[in-house]
Amino acid sequence: MKQPNPISLLVLAALAFAIALGGCASSPKEADELIKQGRWREGLARLELAMKQKPDDPEPRIQYFLQRDNVFSRVLVAAAAEADAGRFDAADEMYREVLSVEPTNPRASAGLDAVVAARRQQSLVIEAREKLAKGDTLTADLLVKGVLTENPTHAAALSLNHDMRERERRSALTPPALKSRMQNPVNLEFRDAPLKLALEAISRSTGISFVFDRDVRPEVKTTIFVKDIRVEDAIDMMLGPNQLEKKILSETAILIYPNTPQKLRENQELMMRAFHLGNADPKQTINLIRTMIKTKDMYVDDRVNLLIMRDTPDAIRLAEKLISMQDLADPEVVLEIEILEVSRSKVRDLGVSFPTQFTGPGGASATLASIKNLTQNTTGVNSGYGIKLLRNDGDTKTLANPRVRVRNREKARVHVGDRVPVISSTLVGTGSGAPVSSEQIQYLDVGIKVEAEPTVHSDDTVAVKINLDVSSLGNQTRTDAGTTAYEVGTRNVTTVLRLRDGETQALMGLIRDDDVKTRSGLPFLGEIPLLDRLFGSVKDDKKSRELVLLITPHIIRGSGQPDATLAEFWSGTEAVMRSRSPFAPTQERPKDEKKPAAPGEPAAAGDAPIGVQSALNLKWGPLPEVHADQEFSVTLTGRSDVKLKGVNLNLRYFPLEFELLGIEDGGYFKRDGAAGTFTPRIEPQHGMVSVTFAAAEGATASGEGNLVTLRMKPVTTAAKARLEFISAVGLDAINRQILVSGVDSLDVKIQPQAQPQAQP
Repeated sequence: MKQPNPISLLVLAALAFAIALGGCASSPKEADELIKQGRWREGLARLELAMKQKPDDPEPRIQYFLQRDNVFSRVLVAAAAEADAGRFDAADEMYREVLSVEPTNPRASAGLDAVVAARRQQSLVIEAREKLAKGDTLTADLLVKGVLTENPTHAAALSLNHDMRERERRSALTPPALKSRMQNPVNLEFRDAPLKLALEAISRSTGISFVFDRDVRPEVKTTIFVKDIRVEDAIDMMLGPNQLEKKILSETAILIYPNTPQKLRENQELMMRAFHLGNADPKQTINLIRTMIKTKDMYVDDRVNLLIMRDTPDAIRLAEKLISMQDLADPEVVLEIEILEVSRSKVRDLGVSFPTQFTGPGGASATLASIKNLTQNTTGVNSGYGIKLLRNDGDTKTLANPRVRVRNREKARVHVGDRVPVISSTLVGTGSGAPVSSEQIQYLDVGIKVEAEPTVHSDDTVAVKINLDVSSLGNQTRTDAGTTAYEVGTRNVTTVLRLRDGETQALMGLIRDDDVKTRSGLPFLGEIPLLDRLFGSVKDDKKSRELVLLITPHIIRGSGQPDATLAEFWSGTEAVMRSRSPFAPTQERPKDEKKPAAPGEPAAAGDAPIGVQSALNLKWGPLPEVHADQEFSVTLTGRSDVKLKGVNLNLRYFPLEFELLGIEDGGYFKRDGAAGTFTPRIEPQHGMVSVTFAAAEGATASGEGNLVTLRMKPVTTAAKARLEFISAVGLDAINRQILVSGVDSLDVKIQPQAQPQAQP
């Protein structure tokens, strides 16, 4: 076998070294291209390789860290945007890519934890919506408050919390409705029967209780013959003719009292309502309500367009309808105006000019004696000879195309032109010397002025009142007093147009024609036709001006009409305001719909915790000796000195340290046979645990007891592991959030796995 030439080997080694150097030199450029293409992990790997190949060169090191920081910054910003948009999978992938390159990156670690928390919070909000849809308001409230405790700005939780507070408000403001055992229409026949006996018969059949005011006369009788009518309407028919009124106390109880002003003031419940007006004038609105509803207790705040009234619920409902009809946004129109002014001029000046005078010696002060001394040196003659051949044609266009947005019945003004100063002088005598002169400057608008006032009609047509004024500046004069004045030519027109939306109307015919003919020349000869051009000159000056105005309305917001149900409605009698129909329906009474579950008592204003220290105290029970790979149980106990309706707990464990085998209800809300609810939720991939406890409807729990028991097993060989608390929320009997204390995390000491004892 032939041995290779040493020189050839040397050349090949040099070539390989040069290729390697070339590859290293081109590595930063290739890395930049990879990063631009989105393959930033490969690009950073190239830069890291170049840095390791030249450990003593600071340039590759600086380039690597600079590019890495720029790439990480862009990726982390994009990941945060994905998380904010609710795309958690994409955000999770981006954060994990950054951590795969730099495991200690704090922003990526924090972002990944935020994504885990956001996923869990989103799932809790979804579960709360499902609970609310099923009527489990208490559990939904606990879940939402748990999310808001961790993240007070969570948009979905805030929205759901607002919906639930609105339900509570409506439930608190809605008066009770009668519920009778008889769902079908009834037939009543009473002739001169005592009212109390008739109502007692109705009470036995329907289960409705009647409470009589002490001023109700015992001898009151009633006569009624009705068929297929509701019980409520029958009661109204019996009370009305006897000057009696009723007040619903509960779903099965009614108070009967005399319909007198004093008793109405004592028994009628009044509501307070605040109206925020967006478009209507508060003073006009308050006059409307006082005129139509006779409400006296009203207050108006012009600063924020706020109207507050206090009246019966029926009067409040009527005021709502009246304000809905009045508080409408004003229509708006965009007026597209096009102004075109065309000026044409034509001048012809043809002929011969002759001298018009001569001057003798002495000029204007010459005497008859000076005529004797006339010579060519003392006599001046204006030569004045010339030929005029002038042709001058002019064509001028002035164009303006403004677009103006204007409200209904408001004036829009457009001025295209100049403001000319007019100077006036005033002489003021001082009494001791020469008078003092003072000057004032006023401005005169000259040009094209347009005023347009639109009125939008309900059929989407616009009536536009137009005032067009065109003025031009003429000759300037100056008075003896020093005042500067101008001659102003003007043309104006005023009209009213009614146009459809988008229709264009043209105003034309504003034409001014000036035709001036001037002759000059020698007497007699210059007056003969055909010779007037030889012995004189003729000047023809013709000017023509025409103005064209085009206007097109575009409706931005039309004249909105109120809903048909607001245009006509019942308002009760002169003495009593009612928003319902005065006629009793005779059709079959529909069955009551099942209402969503609502809190048993009205909620207090706001969700702030009450001022009770340690209202709910939580603590971990005794922890047994924990060995690796062996199951153990830990119990969370609670003690409350107030009555609780429910509790929501959020815990966190680390899947690399523990395995959660199960969650068991401690029975705190199920004591004495109560039917409380227990809703656990586990996310093993993230190590999150959410548990909701709720008492049965109308029930509460207090005192000390076990809440929950966790069955777990260590999966780590470390000597210590941790079970963390994230949040805890409790609600008292009136749905107020209470103070929770003692929620400390639990540190678990793990003993080595116990060695099995040797068999004898």
